[in-house]
Amino acid sequence: MMPTSIECPDLEVLFTELESGEHGPALEHAKLCPLCTAIIEEHRLLEKDLYRLADPLPPPDLVHKVMARVAVEPAPVHRELWTGLSILGVSLLMGLGVLLTNDAALSGAGTALARFLVDGKAFLEALLSGSRALWSTAAGPVAALLAVLLLSSLFGIKRLAGNGPTPSEA
Repeated sequence: MMPTSIECPDLEVLFTELESGEHGPALEHAKLCPLCTAIIEEHRLLEKDLYRLADPLPPPDLVHKVMARVAVEPAPVHRELWTGLSILGVSLLMGLGVLLTNDAALSGAGTALARFLVDGKAFLEALLSGSRALWSTAAGPVAALLAVLLLSSLFGIKRLAGNGPTPSEA
C-alpha cells in the first residue's frame, strides 16, 4: 500500500503520460497505487470497447431505393407552385419596401421607367421595321423553314437513339 502522504496525480497528467508512452512520475505512481491502477485499467477497457464500435454503413442499394421512392411519390405541383409564388411575393414586397423607403432608389426607378418607355417605343418600331424587311425579302420564311428542318432532324435523332439513361441515372 502507498503511504497516505503521497497524493495521486491529476488524471489529465496520468492520461497524458499514458498516451505519450513516457514513464513519468504519474505512471510510476500508478504502478504502486491500486486506485490509479484501477483507473488505468478501466480506461483501457473503455478504449477497447470504443474501438470496437463503428458506424454502420448504409445498405448498398440505399440510393436506388430512395430514387425509386422519389419517382413514385413526386412533390405535389400545387405545393411547388405555392412555394414559388410565396418566394416571388416576398421578394417583390421587399423590393417595393426598399423603393418606398429610399428616395434615391425611387427617383432612379422612375427615371429608368421613363427612359424604358421612351426608348422602348423606338426599339419596338425598329424591331417591326426589321421583321417587315425580313419578310419582304423572303429571309423570314427561309429562316422559319430552316428552324423546322433543324428541329425535326434533332427530334428524329433523339427518337433513333432511344431512351438512354437520364442525367440523374448516369
